[in-house]
Amino acid sequence: KQWYQRRVRGETEHDDKPYCRNCYGKKFGPKGVGGGATAGCLQTSEESSSTSKFKNTHTGKNKFVITNQEKCHRCQKTVYAAEKMLVLRKIFHKMCVKCNSCGKTMDAGAVLEHDDEIYCKSCYAREFGPHGKN
Repeated sequence: KQWYQRRVRGETEHDDKPYCRNCYGKKFGPKGVGGGATAGCLQTSEESSSTSKFKNTHTGKNKFVITNQEKCHRCQKTVYAAEKMLVLRKIFHKMCVKCNSCGKTMDAGAVLEHDDEIYCKSCYAREFGPHGKN
């Protein structure tokens, strides 16, 4: 009957000493990730806790080095394949294909070039097209 009363109150015994469930679990339960609250990565008291068998011991001697990265003609930053645009045989980010005069974003086919800079058709005509005499 005494055991039943302790069980109802949430107490547990170990070596004839009463413990609440929480303290019993912390002191005598499984050790590992979650402090015994979960079943992941459990460790018993017999196992050595000095080195983890899940620790990454790879030193990384063979590092992957990217060489000859393509740079954007406008901003000089690296251009990756997903954002690459080839305009007048030059590499650009999609967002860097803008008119040098008005800043309008353009498609590759609507670009005109002057002195290694790109312009929209209207700005190119205004700045470099034929001008009347005064």
